Amino acid sequence: MIFLILVGTAGSYLLAEAYKKYATPQQKKKWENYIKTHHGEAGMLMTAAGVVIKSPTLIGSGVGLMVHDRDDARKWFR
Repeated sequence: MIFLILVGTAGSYLLAEAYKKYATPQQKKKWENYIKTHHGEAGMLMTAAGVVIKSPTLIGSGVGLMVHDRDDARKWFR
């Protein structure tokens, strides 16, 4: 299991480095606009999942992410 985690981490690092080197600025901007996720969005989903599975750790982490990104709350889920 640890081997798979290490291979996945190394592979994602290599892909990120190749992307930084070979992608054009237009491709980078387009990709970053597609994948941009606010902390609040992830926090809201984490909090909901924590409530469903009754996990105080997940709820606390989700609330922390939402508080961290409270200034961009109007941009969540756009």
